[in-house]
Order: sequence, then structure tokens, then C-alpha cells
Amino acid sequence: MTHPEGLAAPIHEDEPATSPSPAAAMPAPGRVLQDLTEEIRRLNDRSESLEAINKRMHERVAVLEGDLLRASLRPVIKSLAELHGECVRNAKHAGETGESEGSRAFADDFLTVTTRIEDILEGLGAVTIGVEIGDPFDRRIHQPCGTVGTEIEAQHDRVSSIYHQGFRNISSDKPVVYAKVSVWKYVEH
Repeated sequence: MTHPEGLAAPIHEDEPATSPSPAAAMPAPGRVLQDLTEEIRRLNDRSESLEAINKRMHERVAVLEGDLLRASLRPVIKSLAELHGECVRNAKHAGETGESEGSRAFADDFLTVTTRIEDILEGLGAVTIGVEIGDPFDRRIHQPCGTVGTEIEAQHDRVSSIYHQGFRNISSDKPVVYAKVSVWKYVEH
């Protein structure tokens, strides 16, 4: 009698039909181990690749957060820079016009406030650029707010007065707030 699935019919009804043994269908143990090792290596490589991508994403997010923070603090830094300039001008004015001990103390108080403002700005990530009268005018760090005529040719395109100091990012040379200055322009007579 022929078995319907193409297998030899059992000799006795209670005997199962013959089929390939399960051990014959399985690959050799060495091959299984090699396949598993290769799969683990591929998964490990993929995991390392994903970790590298994740690290780059975290670094980029940190940079973007820093940029966002600096951008959001720019108006505060600008206002503090302007206040710093006002204090310096008032200290200079009180020191030049005041003849009494109280006037000189008032000028010193203004200078103390300017130092405190510089400390606050440094805490916000901005440090003074350090502009001085007589420095060559530099558009990369100076914002002109006026010109002053001079008959001295050597003063041409130099800082004649400082409205307020400039402040740059503590980690770069890029200004957060440009120094607001007046510039001498040579006028020939």
C-alpha cells in the first residue's frame, strides 16, 4: 500500500511512516555556532553605529541649546552693556566735575557698579572686548555711532570716544555686543 504523501507505508499499521530524521535536517553544531557568532557581530556593529549616531546627536543638541541660550540672553547682555557704558560715563563725569570728597566717592561707586556688571556679564558668557580711545576702528568689533573731525592725520579712523564697551562670547572672538564708538575723521584745512 502506498502512503498518500509519497512516503512508504508502514509495514504494520501501528508503525509510523519513515521520514528524514530531525538530526539530519539540522546543520552541524559548528555551523550553527559560526552563524550565531556572525549574527552577534552584526548586531554589535549595528549597536556601535547607533551609539555613535546617538553621541553625535547629543553633541549637536548641546550646541543648539547653547546657541539658543546665547540668542535668548543677547537682549539682556546688550542692556547690561549699555548700562555698563552709562556707569563708566557717569563715573568719568562725576570724577571730572566733582570737587568734593562726596563727588569722588560717587564716581568710585559708579566704577564699582561697572565691575559688578562685568562680573554678571561674564557669568552670562560675555567678556569685555577692551576697546580704548585711540584704538584703530575695526568693523568686526566696533559699531560707529558718530564721527568727530580732527586735524591730526594720525587720528584718522581711530576711536575718539566710547559710548559703551563691546562684549564677546567667552569661548570665541565673535562679539555678542559690538563696542559703540565715535570715530575720528581727518579733515584737511
